[in-house]
Amino acid sequence: MLIFVVARTRLDRYDDLRRQFADWRDVRVVLDRREGDRRTPARAHPGADRRRSQRRHHGVEKELRKLGWCVVDTDEPTTGAR
Repeated sequence: MLIFVVARTRLDRYDDLRRQFADWRDVRVVLDRREGDRRTPARAHPGADRRRSQRRHHGVEKELRKLGWCVVDTDEPTTGAR
């Protein structure tokens, strides 16, 4: 399954992608839910190792800042493309 994550500042792109992939069962278009600066997280669990998740999401954040959207492949099997 492909997931398009669109920055809240790019509602035009969000609408375009939703129309383009409206009939596709294996594509989702979502708005980025995050708000505020992600560089100063409130650490809920002291000593928790956040490095792995930060590396995993670094590409997503970079593309959101650069393009206003990104694509994530979940590697989930889909049935009946489209």
